[in-house]
Parts: sequence; structure tokens; C-alpha cells
Amino acid sequence: MGGASVTANGGIQVDMSKTRYVLDPHTRVRADYTFVSHAHIDHMHTPSKSERIIASSVTNELAKARGYDLGDTVEAAEGVELLDSGHILGSRAIRIGDEVYYTGDASGRARAFLGKCKTRQARILVMETTYGTPDYVFPSTAKLVKEVNSLISSAYDRGNPVVLMGYPLGKAQLLSYYFSSWDPIFYHEAVAEMNRIHMEHGVPLKAGKRFDPSEDMDRLPHGPWLMVSPMASGRSRLMAHLKKKYGAVLVAFSGWAMGSGYKYMMGADYSFPLSDHCDYQELLDLVQSVSPEMVYTVHGFAAEFARDLKKMGFSARPLAAYQSTLSDYEV
Repeated sequence: MGGASVTANGGIQVDMSKTRYVLDPHTRVRADYTFVSHAHIDHMHTPSKSERIIASSVTNELAKARGYDLGDTVEAAEGVELLDSGHILGSRAIRIGDEVYYTGDASGRARAFLGKCKTRQARILVMETTYGTPDYVFPSTAKLVKEVNSLISSAYDRGNPVVLMGYPLGKAQLLSYYFSSWDPIFYHEAVAEMNRIHMEHGVPLKAGKRFDPSEDMDRLPHGPWLMVSPMASGRSRLMAHLKKKYGAVLVAFSGWAMGSGYKYMMGADYSFPLSDHCDYQELLDLVQSVSPEMVYTVHGFAAEFARDLKKMGFSARPLAAYQSTLSDYEV
């Protein structure tokens, strides 16, 4: 393969020889191949029938469950290698020849049933930098799990239920896994559906009771129980009701919880920095492992991280035209 060029054009566009790849586009695009890294909605689009989609079969299945039909997808194409990005079930990074390595959303640490992002050397690295400032260095997952178990234990001793809130695909399954020793456990219906697919793929999640907020808000038992729910403000109708009627303790999980104001913004009682993305140090480690000649940064603190890389001697710049707002990301 010849040298590649990388631009932002409805997604991340990679032109190599006579082949065009568009990575994680937001809308329908014209390309020889379209790559979909994972099934979070901020990375989804409904492709045209002519698009040839590269994605893992699990991503295709999860996307369909979330209302997006990717059609017939392939996991292999000439000169293309997919690697586990560690972000969520089915998430992939892509390496095109030895020219371009694109991380998609990636995790720099193993968590529960997920491994960390696998890397390969490439001349050009295109990487997500959601937490690309030194303010975001996450504590060990083991330490976090211990602290949350202690919190749940204290709440149970007082007779209070606990609601653990995270994104319904990815974070919620980690919460379901890490805190499965507590009974009884309820899964919000949006979490229960994603858990079902994970279990069908061999992920050992505990079967719990399905909670339908349209029918079950007044049918929960009084006394301690655990619920895994999508992220919601404590001021939302559901969470305000669970607090008022049952005395529920609300716990929010996000990398943004490194900021002291996050729990107040969310109206939660507690917050913990559990993330499916690389923290700042893990982003630096990822760059070192790829050893690129050029780095393009996307998402989050893209300009700040590119600036830090330049201070370290790397050629780096943000793909500014591809940026969204921080609130768009499933973190």
C-alpha cells in the first residue's frame, strides 16, 4: 500500500492508493469501506445500501438492538486488521496496512471481562483523547470497587436501596459484574436488554429482576436492594421518585467524576471515576506503543493533548473539523 492521507470529511477519511476508508462517520458517506468501531450511539449511523461496513459481528448485533441496522458487515478486508480496543463488548480499533492505526474509543486498562486496547506500530496514529489532560488520571479499578462495596454495605445497614448509574451499554455491564454479590438486584429494562446480549456472548453476568419504569416505580420492595440504571439526573422524575419513596442512594459513574462538581451537576449522592476510556497517562502509553511519525487527535481535549505530544517531540495536531461537544460522548 502507498502512503496514506488523513482528513476530516463526515468522519475520519483515510485515502490510501485508490482506496478510501471513512472511520466512524456520523452520516452516510461515499467510501470504499466504512468502519464502525463500536455500538455507542455517538458512533452510529444508518448506512446506505452501497456502503461496505467493516465492524465486529457483536457491534452489528448491539447496533441492531439499539435501532441501527448496519446491514451485512465484514470483519476482514485486504490490508485491514481489527484489534480489540477494550472499550466495550465488540469494540475494535483498525490498522490499515502499516500506515494508519485508529483507536476509536479505547481503554488503557483491563476491567472485569474486558481487556485493554491492543496496539500495533503504524506511521500515522489517529486517537481519541476524551481525557487528554493531566487532570484525568483514574484510580485503580480495584480501589474503586472496594470503596463502592463499602458504600453499598453502609446503605444496606441503614435499610436504604442503592441505584448505580452508568451508560446502559458498557458501563452498566461493568457495574452488573462488579457488584453482583448484592441481593436483590434489579436491572432497568434498558440495561437488562444489553445484559442479555452480553450473557449470550458468554459474559458471566448475574440474572436479576427486570425493572420497567412505566409499570414498576411503585412495586419495588421497601428496604435495601440494588439497581443498575442508565445515567440520569437525580432531579429526573424516576430518580426523584426512588429517592422520595424508597430512600434510594444515587451513585453516578463516569470519568468526569474526577471533577469535584460532577455529582452536584448530576444530582447524585456519590460519584466515582469509572471510565471505558484511556486516562491521560494511558493515552501517553498508547502513543509510545504505536511509535508513530504523526498523531491526529479527536474528541475531548484534542488540542491540549496534541500540544503536550509536541512538547514531547511528536508531530501531532487535532482533527478540529471532526470535534463534537464533550457532552456527546458515552463515557
